[in-house]
Amino acid sequence: EDAIPPAPGGRSRPRDSPESAVRVIADTNVVAYYLLGTEPFIEELGRFWRHGVEPSAPASWEAEITNVLWLAARRGVVSEDGARLRHDAADRLGIESVPVRALWNGALARAQQTGVPAHDTLFVELAVRRRLPLATFDSTLLEKFPKVARRPRALVG
Repeated sequence: EDAIPPAPGGRSRPRDSPESAVRVIADTNVVAYYLLGTEPFIEELGRFWRHGVEPSAPASWEAEITNVLWLAARRGVVSEDGARLRHDAADRLGIESVPVRALWNGALARAQQTGVPAHDTLFVELAVRRRLPLATFDSTLLEKFPKVARRPRALVG
């Protein structure tokens, strides 16, 4: 129940390393499923995080993962201590948090155009602005934004 996934390569690799990390925007579900060991995603996510991705996300991911871990503890998926340990593990993933304010106008416009909730289009907006793929399992994002949204396995081989 409280086993924490191993620390991935992620940001522990020096930025000037000859092995270039894959720069991505990481959706909260990619973090949550990894930290919680969610089947059937855990094998794919283990490869994704061990590959040495260089993740970024709107800063809202911090509140989202906190809520996911709170719910997981509340529902007995993990203990309260397990939730706190996973919170620490989330921090070690090295996700660059981008201020939401820098993204909110574009995210709002995308939400209004597509009917996708703005908390999701924040990730799309960041991906589009940075010209990076969005790693996600969200079927709506994969369908509505096929130019940027990808399953993690498509990004690291």
